[in-house]
Amino acid sequence: MQMKKAFLALAMTASVFALASSAQNWRQVGPPGGTVITLAADPTDISRLYLGTADGHVFFSNDEAEHWQLLSRIGTGQDDVITHIIVDRRNTKRLYASTWSLYTGGGGIYRSDDGGRTWNIIGLAHETVRALAQSPTNPNLWVAGSLTGVYRSSDNGATWERITPAGHEDLRNFDSVAFDPHDDNTIYAGTYHLPWKTTDGGKNWFPIVKGMIDDSNVMSIIVDPLNTTNVHATACSGIYHSMNGGTQWVKYQGIPSVFRRTQLIRMDPSNENILYAGTTSGLWKTVNDKDFKRMTPVNWIINALIIDPKNPQKLIIGTEREGVMVSRDGGETFASANNGFQHQHISDVAMDREHPERAMVELTFDTDAFLATKDGGASWSTLGPGLRRTETRHIYASPNGWWASLTTGGWMKYEESGHKWVRAGLYVPDATTTTATNTRTKKGAAGKKAAVAPKASSVMSAYLVNDMTFGHDAWFAATSGGVLVSKDAGATWKSASKDSLLRKPAQSVEASPDGSQVWAISERDLLYSADKGTTWEAKELSFAAAGNLKLHRLDDNNLFMTTNMGLYASHDAGRNWNREEVRDLSFQSVAGSGNALVVSLQKRGLIASFDGGKTWQHLDDQLSQGFFPAVSTGRDGSVVAVSATEGILSMEPGAKSASTSSGSGMK
Repeated sequence: MQMKKAFLALAMTASVFALASSAQNWRQVGPPGGTVITLAADPTDISRLYLGTADGHVFFSNDEAEHWQLLSRIGTGQDDVITHIIVDRRNTKRLYASTWSLYTGGGGIYRSDDGGRTWNIIGLAHETVRALAQSPTNPNLWVAGSLTGVYRSSDNGATWERITPAGHEDLRNFDSVAFDPHDDNTIYAGTYHLPWKTTDGGKNWFPIVKGMIDDSNVMSIIVDPLNTTNVHATACSGIYHSMNGGTQWVKYQGIPSVFRRTQLIRMDPSNENILYAGTTSGLWKTVNDKDFKRMTPVNWIINALIIDPKNPQKLIIGTEREGVMVSRDGGETFASANNGFQHQHISDVAMDREHPERAMVELTFDTDAFLATKDGGASWSTLGPGLRRTETRHIYASPNGWWASLTTGGWMKYEESGHKWVRAGLYVPDATTTTATNTRTKKGAAGKKAAVAPKASSVMSAYLVNDMTFGHDAWFAATSGGVLVSKDAGATWKSASKDSLLRKPAQSVEASPDGSQVWAISERDLLYSADKGTTWEAKELSFAAAGNLKLHRLDDNNLFMTTNMGLYASHDAGRNWNREEVRDLSFQSVAGSGNALVVSLQKRGLIASFDGGKTWQHLDDQLSQGFFPAVSTGRDGSVVAVSATEGILSMEPGAKSASTSSGSGMK
């Protein structure tokens, strides 16, 4: 059951959660990795690391990125981007974080006093806070940069004051801040335009722009703790170096201009000439303060970097898609460090009903968007070229491979032998009756011309495909041209019936595994076939006006229908329907076995029932609060939930309290 929805947040996890009042647990299936926005290390113990995501999640590792566990979520929504996490060097149980939100107007400065398990907002509520720093000389002193200005707190974040003039044309849209390591009155701040500096604690600010390309978004600034006149800044226009505290900048020339959107820079703590630059085109390194060399694949987007101060050869980077990567040889090689961090951005999923170990996900990236597993998530592979995410409507796991319906109509199929996507699905129109004058004739016994039906010309299907289902002997598709059927594993398709009801636009279709029973939604009617699609009967749905009707088959007796105005259930193969008493209208998908049901909601995570739908409860665990494009039931009774940010979660089957025998048709 594939329902697609784009989701702009970034990130995935590795902890398991228990369903309340059930003895069943979810386990994470993958795929590994995801988007890391920020990394922070305990200043007294490098093995203790914190990771922040774009949906407010905080992860923790106590073995220097070997394993990760989900600690908490910052903010009340799923769109709080954590820009920085800082561990207070006086009390490492105290953490500070800056955030901004994509949609909900959240954001601000948060503090945790229990090692990141719980968080409270302490200032700048509803501000887009993109930068945060603690003074090296006065740990009570903090500065934060937001879209409206630079703010300072001298009491550990209890109160904040603006230290830039309100409404200033240029002192706004701050993306970076940094203290002089020896003078907390000297502060550097980078805007979307150019950098600024104050030497009197914010009373007066002056631009430090000489040598820097105009209109440079200054993303990070670092000051050498041993030589405070040695300053580096990174911008969309490249990397800049100043040996006089920002009075004059010189741009490094070692990185080609196409790779100069540099998001961060870090200095080797043992050698000021060794610098690492994190760009949107990989990690770059110089060992002589001049010549940069790319150390990673060009398609890696580097958002965070930690250098082990005790072993500077060890680098820990946070990326846009690959998650956490670790190098132990100064960046020469990298290895994945995503054990427990599974936070990919999934917009659609295809799961094989008969072989639950097979699944494919569509990520929210334009390239290499399709990942597949054939071993239950133990390993994942990227599918080859030929199809972009923006071209797909839905993806499907057929018995013979991966399929995708297209926004322009028709299908593409993944060709395993060639490792590429190719067009598939010929549509065969009905043959028409001819007259005796048709030029295509054959001789009768008496030598007269006899009428014959011409061979129908097949064309690549151009119907928009809304849904697909797969039986052993026949596949069915709900399309803009009605219900189609294929008897040759998708090679050719034709209308499922000459009945006009089957030729109206169809929204959804389901079938029993052997294909003996088929259900479809066409406009206001539920269509049903008990003979593999040979004959059909129709039943008008009283709630069809609810809109956005989607069928979900649990077994041949138990069907659910999600709509814009409620969740409906049938326990007699579709003969009768009742609205479920659930106080929510934004239903996405349904799965279950026996009396245990799980429903995904468009905005509020998962709800579950353990008494066949009589009562429902929200699953309040932090993993189950996001958007779930689909939930599905495997052949073994397992329930699989697919989160837009948490990956694929599988709930192992438990005791069943209801029969799953086949029904006998709809009256």
